[in-house]
Amino acid sequence: MDTNLNFPEFSDEWVFHPCKNLPLKNQIICTSGGNSLLNVRKIYTNNTYFGVTWTVLDSFGEICHSFRCKDRGLPEDLVDNKEAFVGIFINKLSRHASLNLSHKSNSKTIKPEFLQEYDVSFIIDSNNNYYATTAIVNNTAPARGLYGATTEEEHAENIKCFGVSVLNRFPTKEEVQTYIIDTQINALSANFITRVNTAYSQIKVYHISEV
Repeated sequence: MDTNLNFPEFSDEWVFHPCKNLPLKNQIICTSGGNSLLNVRKIYTNNTYFGVTWTVLDSFGEICHSFRCKDRGLPEDLVDNKEAFVGIFINKLSRHASLNLSHKSNSKTIKPEFLQEYDVSFIIDSNNNYYATTAIVNNTAPARGLYGATTEEEHAENIKCFGVSVLNRFPTKEEVQTYIIDTQINALSANFITRVNTAYSQIKVYHISEV
């Protein structure tokens, strides 16, 4: 394991600061299914708690940052409670991280002909199925969304979780504009976003704009 822990997800947007007085292995919050939970940080918009981002390292050294809003079962008091969050991570979130890491390590990207001023890319999984879209808006960390599905059940689950899904096809220009670009522009213009590392996260994670 790299002692500096300067691992990016899609670009060099995140900086890791472990505690210098403890071995790295002692700073891991917990491990489940081969995934080590390194950090949990709360996200605020205009000083109001909005959701949580957690960072996982797998056994191959791959990093995954995941986000979930407060309305999806992660209120602030639960996130502040180490035992409660670890329980949810072990029972639910670790599998989510495994899926993201699997898609990341076994995927490729292609660039559509539209909206390249936002560096739009389609992520394709190892079976050549569309998985998700990424874009960079106003030089922030890459936004990812418009998750793809190959079955009606997966399509319904994506809609339940994310409000939108793409079934057995690539997104249209209009969908990328509406659900990725416009959403990110509105979030950046309407909200002042701050991130707070939880007290039990000994490995601190910061966006590059914060250091």
